[in-house]
Amino acid sequence: MKLEVEVTTKAHSKFLKDVGMVVNSSKTEIVIFNKRGAIISEDFQIDESTVCSKDSLKALGLTLQCNLKWNTHVNSIIKRVNPKLSMLKKVAKNLNSDQFLKVATAQLFSIMYYAGPVWLNGTLTSDLWKKLRALHYRILRAAKKDYKKMIPKETLNREYKRATPRMWSDYIAAALAIKILRDRSPIHLYEHLTSNIYFERRRPFNGKFYDTSAGKIGRHKFHNRLGSLSLMDQPWYGKELSDDAIRVMLKKHLNFDFN
Repeated sequence: MKLEVEVTTKAHSKFLKDVGMVVNSSKTEIVIFNKRGAIISEDFQIDESTVCSKDSLKALGLTLQCNLKWNTHVNSIIKRVNPKLSMLKKVAKNLNSDQFLKVATAQLFSIMYYAGPVWLNGTLTSDLWKKLRALHYRILRAAKKDYKKMIPKETLNREYKRATPRMWSDYIAAALAIKILRDRSPIHLYEHLTSNIYFERRRPFNGKFYDTSAGKIGRHKFHNRLGSLSLMDQPWYGKELSDDAIRVMLKKHLNFDFN
């Protein structure tokens, strides 16, 4: 493997020099990703310089670990957000809740959820979920000035209409799945997914998803354990939905409106 990396890197470096570019070996980083998660320390020769492999590297704001976990990245997020949150608390007395949340959204939540589609998913450990959840509620309690933690967490979410990290993870996964089904093949999977959407009579543009996990007849409810209770009427079948309409439906389906 070492020989292959050096040969490939040498060829790449030569190509760049031929087109008038230079590889800065002092800024070159190498990480050996492996299933075992072991830190493999290996020296590589690149343009007469020796580069030692590392356990992680930063790429476009993301910290990638050799074991493909996100502990370092989440800890770096918390490390960046906490000082900003402390500074924001000092001026919180001069801001109302709405003003505080606008600043928090721009300065704190933007860091917290940056590149979420890449790392905010089910591969996170329970410890990382706890850290993200704790950071989420520290921000909301600062907006409410509830430093003694007297207000229930659900009340804070409902009042400020803020999705938890878990909700954002579900939303990102669902949005990406729909985008793949719409932009890629097979198209019949997308048709099956959208066949479970219905529209209200009073608000025809408010789409909602059918709950296909259970069927209901009168007061009796039948749970769909075998997946046989499926197809319902499709009065709107064939109607093309915009991406914005699908995003709104996903947020409502994932309880983003906190009704």
